[in-house]
Amino acid sequence: MPMPDKPLSGVTIVDLSRLIPGPFCSLILADLGARVIKMEDPQRGDYLRNISCVYRGLNRNKKILKLDIKSQKGKEAFVRHVKKADILIESFRPGVLKKMGFSISQLHKINRRLIVASITGYGQKGPNKNRAGHDLNYMALSGCLNPPQPPYIQYADLVGGGLFAALAIISALYQRGKKGNGAHLDISMTDSMIFLNLANLILIQGPMAPNILSGILARYRVYPTSDGKFVALAALEDKFWNRFCGVIGKPEWKGKGYVDQAPEIHQQLAAIFASKTRDEWTRLGRENDFCLTPVLATSEVLESAQFRERKKFVKKNGMLFPKTPY
Repeated sequence: MPMPDKPLSGVTIVDLSRLIPGPFCSLILADLGARVIKMEDPQRGDYLRNISCVYRGLNRNKKILKLDIKSQKGKEAFVRHVKKADILIESFRPGVLKKMGFSISQLHKINRRLIVASITGYGQKGPNKNRAGHDLNYMALSGCLNPPQPPYIQYADLVGGGLFAALAIISALYQRGKKGNGAHLDISMTDSMIFLNLANLILIQGPMAPNILSGILARYRVYPTSDGKFVALAALEDKFWNRFCGVIGKPEWKGKGYVDQAPEIHQQLAAIFASKTRDEWTRLGRENDFCLTPVLATSEVLESAQFRERKKFVKKNGMLFPKTPY
């Protein structure tokens, strides 16, 4: 249950959302102390239940209520909860909630202070508003996708639909505290990812170089090691790059490999990294502090000293669930 000393203690959320974006948003708010009532259709429930461990991780600290809000009895129960709620999170396509008999104006008649967060792929307006989509589609339309491989995590779901929605909700709560009014928040995951792509969208409009963080710089890349693993070199500043060059015996590279792409440095550096194991490079990176770290597999993260000492996890039923990191 929410702790009484947390910042959102006393805030009640009704969560109608499914899968990842909305539940991730309400998880953040639950970890901040909010009381979350997650309402699921009695027949199908949340589709993420098919991956039960992920479902449990996203929906811990929440009350799960089976409710068919299309039925008369379900509508009445829903209204009772909305009357007492501060926030309603929903992820239906635009217009679906209205068809159920709960337009935004109707919801505000029930509770004028209610903050309604509508999380969708494309937003409540625009030519794509009613199109189906998933994380990969929203990434593709935002300019954030780097073909051919999909991203390893669901950035649009987690950041666009989760973090940005939580930020918008907390901002609306703050505004309500000053003005007393509710709000309708139009959270578009595609819009959110376009915003995250801010720097690149600015760079392409001017004479600046392309994104220097995309792997075009020898000093900012991922390199394979002799044992088939990888390390990440992120020596962007000259102080780190020059120190690194001194350690590997390449003082002639100091000050190079930034604006000048220096393809010969790329090739030679790849060979140098391939001469040692990941652990050997990890030790050198730690000893010399030039922004060189191992690339950990997800399973290795759980065993890492940093993860263990920070204690940012909950252990339940023999599994570790990461906590909201604050």
